[in-house]
Amino acid sequence: MWSAGRDAVVLLSLVSVLRCQADTISEFAEEGDDDHNHEILRVLPYTYNWTHRPRIPGRWLDVTRAAHILSFGAVSEQTMDFEVSLQVAQEWRDHRLANLTQNAWLPVDAGVQMWRPHVDFANTKSLDIATAEEETTMWVSQGGIVNLIVRYNIKASCPMTLHAFPMDRQICHIRLDGFDDTRLEWGLASLMTMNAEPVISDATAFHSQFKLMGITTKSYVTSFLPSVHGKGCTFSEQTCDYADSDTCQANTKLCADDAGSAECDKCLYYTGTCANTTKQCELLEKGDKSTYTSLEIQFHLSRRFAYHLMQMYVPSTFIVIMSWISFWIEIVLTMTTQSSRSHAMQEVSYVRAIDIWIAACQLFVFSALVEYAVAYRCWLAQKNDRRAIITMETTKLTENGTSPEHQPIEINGADEKCNGCNFFPAQNIDRACRMVFPSLFVLFNVTYWTFYLLCTP
Repeated sequence: MWSAGRDAVVLLSLVSVLRCQADTISEFAEEGDDDHNHEILRVLPYTYNWTHRPRIPGRWLDVTRAAHILSFGAVSEQTMDFEVSLQVAQEWRDHRLANLTQNAWLPVDAGVQMWRPHVDFANTKSLDIATAEEETTMWVSQGGIVNLIVRYNIKASCPMTLHAFPMDRQICHIRLDGFDDTRLEWGLASLMTMNAEPVISDATAFHSQFKLMGITTKSYVTSFLPSVHGKGCTFSEQTCDYADSDTCQANTKLCADDAGSAECDKCLYYTGTCANTTKQCELLEKGDKSTYTSLEIQFHLSRRFAYHLMQMYVPSTFIVIMSWISFWIEIVLTMTTQSSRSHAMQEVSYVRAIDIWIAACQLFVFSALVEYAVAYRCWLAQKNDRRAIITMETTKLTENGTSPEHQPIEINGADEKCNGCNFFPAQNIDRACRMVFPSLFVLFNVTYWTFYLLCTP
């Protein structure tokens, strides 16, 4: 009798579970969307608790992330930050949501509360979710895989070193920290089928004074504690070369004129040339609750130099060359001034490359003016001494009764009375400077460009 009662209780429990599943399926709404219907998950099983993460054997719950960089630009040296828009997909398995649909993927209503991995953007100054409220962002597969896709507009901090400005290279990054024992790793999300790599980019939307040379994605383990062996160990890394991405920006009408073509898709979902490395991290396996995992996207930037070349270097070079005109003109002096037109940027405690260039050009111009003053002073002294000697010789001839108009006058000792100018007459100073100044300027250019273009990392 007891056995029959127990069987009845088990049977009633089974019926209740099946009815719950049936009620859940019946809550899938059929909404007319022009010519077809969509199923949407609106109610979860009663046994589901969205405040608890899925139970799994072991500590780490694997969460895969992928990203599509939609735009990149507005890198500011003044505020040391940059702006980027990206679409991020994250994927994990929740066995509690398996077998809720017979379809491959089932969209989830925005009002349904589901457990999500605790992931924070670590170095952002501002973060806006650009996904519309009515837009579907979450899907569940038949096997219980959850896929969440969200668009973000991010302003992130980017500490810069400006020693080599404007020939500098910078590395800006976005960091994501995963908590609650989630193991974050870059990978391919199921619904982002356009991703050939974990991170792809719209190469037509790079609008910045920097050229994006490449992207590095990292997955590493770290700790809240300051001194932990193995902290920062990178267990997965991918580096993608974006050297030829400028071809997508050069042809701005590519996708407008030929949307959907292979060339357009290559630029919209640009991957570059990528190389992967993996590594075993002991801290990932043996770490305690103080350890967690992080993801990072590094943007390798190289400043575009053409603007600074035309706005600063070429004009200042012409000003220096113009200052040499005085070496060929004996009397007329033309003064030129140089104005610094460098961008407003954050004040730094060190000397930048552009500061050295401006200072050197001003020094060359100032030296040319000083040379003119010295040469002109010697020329005046020589001229005055010659006049004095001519006057003295003319007086002697008149006293002797000889007409100065018919008597040749020899000027002797004029150079000795020039206070040393006989050793460096004005003409000789100009002749020497015609060779010395251009040679020094060429030598400075060779040293300057060799150091900043070849020797500066």
